[in-house]
Amino acid sequence: MKQRHAPGYGRWRLVLALLPLALLWPALRHTVESRMSLHMLGEFPLLFMAGWSASRLGLCRPRSRRWLRGQRLLDWHGWTGATLTSGVALVWMLPSALDASLLWPAAAVAKFLSWWLAGWWLADSWRRMDVEVMLFLVGNLAWMAATAGLLYIDAPTRLCVNYLQDDQRHAGVGLVLLALLLGALALWRAQARAARDSLVVA
Repeated sequence: MKQRHAPGYGRWRLVLALLPLALLWPALRHTVESRMSLHMLGEFPLLFMAGWSASRLGLCRPRSRRWLRGQRLLDWHGWTGATLTSGVALVWMLPSALDASLLWPAAAVAKFLSWWLAGWWLADSWRRMDVEVMLFLVGNLAWMAATAGLLYIDAPTRLCVNYLQDDQRHAGVGLVLLALLLGALALWRAQARAARDSLVVA
């Protein structure tokens, strides 16, 4: 059965896909990246969701499904998407990576592209993931977010050159809350998948 969306749904996807272009405005990008909490909990998810939305916009057109065949050969049951997303999150939770993205343009470009690509790839992987792969992905992200968050909260000194210790603690609290949210998402998704599978079997 073809899935139907409310009027304007595709328009909102397009807006979200193009929203990171606003970060090309230096004043806005400086405002976002001047706070560690906004940098990690605002900019990173925005870039990820932009890639996700761009991928879903492409999937809405039948002809675009042809290029998906090659991608899916490299992404058996969503494992490549899960690994890519986990790797990107791991790299950009490191204090040294955050500092590098603020100091070197090449690192900033790598940050933008890696988060966007992770969202773009996972948009298709997510549909085909087994429950075990999904739990691995979300559980791994939650564990990394909680670990980094507690490290930022408990560190006696600044871990990032470009951020004050108070802002570092705020980012840590946000990451811990994000970890709890991801854990709840994993449980909800697993229960929904199990309920759907039980209906199919019945």
